[in-house]
Amino acid sequence: MAQRAENPLISQAAEWLSRRQRDTLSPEEQRAFDAWLDASPHHAVAYARVESTWERAQRLQAAPPAPKSSHWRVLPSRRRDVFVAAAVLLLLIGGGSWWVLHPEAYRTGVGERRTVALADGSRVELNTASVVRVDYSRQGREVWLQEGEALFDVAKDANRPFVVRAGNVVVQAVGTMFNVRLLGRQQVEVTVTEGVVTVNGRSKPTRSTTSPEPMPRTIMAGTGALAGPEAVTTVRLDHESLKQRTAWQRDLIELRGETLEQAVAEFNRYRTVPMVVGDPRIASIRIGGTFATGESPKFLAALRTGFNVAAVEGPGDTVYLVPAR
Repeated sequence: MAQRAENPLISQAAEWLSRRQRDTLSPEEQRAFDAWLDASPHHAVAYARVESTWERAQRLQAAPPAPKSSHWRVLPSRRRDVFVAAAVLLLLIGGGSWWVLHPEAYRTGVGERRTVALADGSRVELNTASVVRVDYSRQGREVWLQEGEALFDVAKDANRPFVVRAGNVVVQAVGTMFNVRLLGRQQVEVTVTEGVVTVNGRSKPTRSTTSPEPMPRTIMAGTGALAGPEAVTTVRLDHESLKQRTAWQRDLIELRGETLEQAVAEFNRYRTVPMVVGDPRIASIRIGGTFATGESPKFLAALRTGFNVAAVEGPGDTVYLVPAR
């Protein structure tokens, strides 16, 4: 019982699987199952793993019969199913539950950039303060972008789609290269540099007939998309815009008329101590230039000489930007 308490998600998934294998769910039970499945991506992953283990156990059960001394052959069908379910649960608790609850994860610290080679030959490049989880199976390749930004260089495999989930957004590709950036909790920016991807603004499946699943949008190379829970908008990117969006892969920040407030937010992604626009009168100043991601001092010097903006150190080493006297 202590093991079950430590793995509630495994226990819940195994219980749902047992109920669905044993009987046809009533409409109320089906709605409850759908609600549980939709509550979190962890639930869907856990259920898929439990179901996969169940199928392996069933294949073992279908193997040639054991000698007559075996108790397995004489078990009634219902008791045998319960035994298989218990074996599945024990297997998951004993060794498989860590993978269900903790798929392989990669992360970067503030100001760090990291390239990860995946098992299928795909490559993920993480920008500053980013986290991805990777879950590969025989049926598909799934990656969750939990924080930050990443570039995905996808190895072609027509039989296993490559799916990136970021917030409420799903990006799918077979073999291509694209960039995904989380913008707060609701918006995701997608930039396609090679090939074609599909983008959908809803990551969880909808089973209600009154709320149809939004149609995915096809995004070609040289196109950007801004995706939210219910809508995806696209824009063609010229060479300079594409270069700006991917500048972080060269450890650069390219500013092309962004406001001071926007520029500061971009630099703060690479700083452990933030900069703050301390006076609204200077927040709308437009900034241009190319800086290394770690070149905050050069940026502050440019503000001083070009826009008469001073940097003042405040509590906790926070840097406040104010009009110079």
